Amino acid sequence: MNHDQHGTAGALSPEEALALLRYMAEHNRHHAEELRETAAVLPETAAKLAEEAAALMRQAAELIQRAALETEG
Repeated sequence: MNHDQHGTAGALSPEEALALLRYMAEHNRHHAEELRETAAVLPETAAKLAEEAAALMRQAAELIQRAALETEG
């Protein structure tokens, strides 16, 4: 999981910002799924917390997706 490429050197163009939003939405959905899968092997209390965190990540991904749709016009 290399997140070094996520940094930006300067201001983004509108096109770059839209591409970043799309990427972040999909990327976070993927991480939410990984977290959900991880929860399956955790103790019950930890699993519940991980599932809750995964749900929040999916919710955040949906908000990012909506921001991308709004940006598209």
